[in-house]
Amino acid sequence: MDLYDYIYVDLEKAISLYSQLTGGVVELRETQTERSTVTDNKRSYDFKVFRHGAGGTSQSLDQDRTTIKPHHALLQELVEELSRAGFMLDLDQNAGQMSLKSPELRSMMKSALCIKCTGRIVIEDYERIKKIGRDFPNIVSLINRSASDALKETDAYKEVQSQISELESFRGDRNKQSVAKEKAKELRSKLERLVREANSVKGVPQWILDGMSTWIDAFLPKITNIRVYANHDEPDEHIFGHLEARNFSIADASAFHFTYGAFPTEPFTILGIVTSVPPKEPDSFAPLAEFDRESRKDFEEVENAFRGVFRGFSGLEAIARTCRYPRVLVHPVLVYRQASPISKLKQLIHIENA
Repeated sequence: MDLYDYIYVDLEKAISLYSQLTGGVVELRETQTERSTVTDNKRSYDFKVFRHGAGGTSQSLDQDRTTIKPHHALLQELVEELSRAGFMLDLDQNAGQMSLKSPELRSMMKSALCIKCTGRIVIEDYERIKKIGRDFPNIVSLINRSASDALKETDAYKEVQSQISELESFRGDRNKQSVAKEKAKELRSKLERLVREANSVKGVPQWILDGMSTWIDAFLPKITNIRVYANHDEPDEHIFGHLEARNFSIADASAFHFTYGAFPTEPFTILGIVTSVPPKEPDSFAPLAEFDRESRKDFEEVENAFRGVFRGFSGLEAIARTCRYPRVLVHPVLVYRQASPISKLKQLIHIENA
């Protein structure tokens, strides 16, 4: 039996697909609730001869059973059902055999609802980049301050500083005192140069950091991309998509990056709905072609102008979106690492228990 480390699950989309494949039954809940009621309805009659308890004791029991299908089982079954029903193209089965540049494979991807692909992944969190950009000047200042303070704590630095103090406090005739002060000035200048050289980390002009933040706010707000490289020898061929923050298994972005990193060392699998298979040649579809005529009515002029603004900005959006041949854009549903049991570990356990 394999185990799965799900780092990203779009559960709503997974349930939607699973319910369509299985006829609408997604969950069978199973809980057990018992409610017990005891009613004491005894009435006492006090006679001189005897006591008689009239009435009795009643007990009722209600039971409700509901079954809950574990969501990890649902996710595994979703992959199996998509494959069985012919809605999923498993690129892992063609690993090393067919390039994403293959016209045949791209035609299949256009027809397939989903793609499954395993490989090295890259996580690009643009909000995290923006935050680092804001903090970058302070980080540079901290590193340089640490380096310069470390230099000032060395014995060599302290010895030169002591020589400067002695020269500055020298008292004698005017000529010797002038020479001492000049020597102290020269030594101090050398120390300052050494401190500057210790500040080896160079900063980035503020206008670049501000511009990067503006670009992210305009075109990549709250965007976290994933890129999956099935073939290491073809870095321009990869499957990529946008990950929503609410669907990560680790909700805190900083904790996630600390745990997995922006470039995890282990391969992961992505299951995504195909949203764009860019053609090799420029797309000939021109939605504003309806206005390409000399005589246009007034309302058409206004519509053409407003829609032209959107088309004008789409060029900048295309630069930020980076959806171009031979890449394939998907809506990620699952991102996980699959692990099989290791036979050597089993053997070690058997040996220890023997």
